[in-house]
Parts: sequence; structure tokens; C-alpha cells
Amino acid sequence: MKYLLAALFFGALVLVYIVLYLLNKKTPLPEGCEDLKADCEGCHDFSCSHNPAHHIKKAEGE
Repeated sequence: MKYLLAALFFGALVLVYIVLYLLNKKTPLPEGCEDLKADCEGCHDFSCSHNPAHHIKKAEGE
């Protein structure tokens, strides 16, 4: 019985996550926030998606 309740609870959490995710995707961006760019030169955090190293195009032939 405990396992069934745990599975139902976990399933409910997953369902809530999926519903909220889909609702968030449908939400329009606020006015003025359509094309935001980071105003930084880049730090040493390479995992940051705004790091300039992610936007450097490689030369052809490399």
C-alpha cells in the first residue's frame, strides 16, 4: 500500500511539472523582453550560455 501511494504521489508530481512546463511555454514574453542579450564580456564560467566563446564561429576547413 505504501508503494502504491508513493507511486501515485510521484506520478502526480510529474503531471504537475508537465502541465506547468506547457503553460509556461505558452506564456508570451513581456513587452520589451523579446530579444534580450547579456551585456557582459564573458567571465571564466564556460558553462554560462552567454560566454562569448559559445558564439565564435570556426573558420571553414578546421
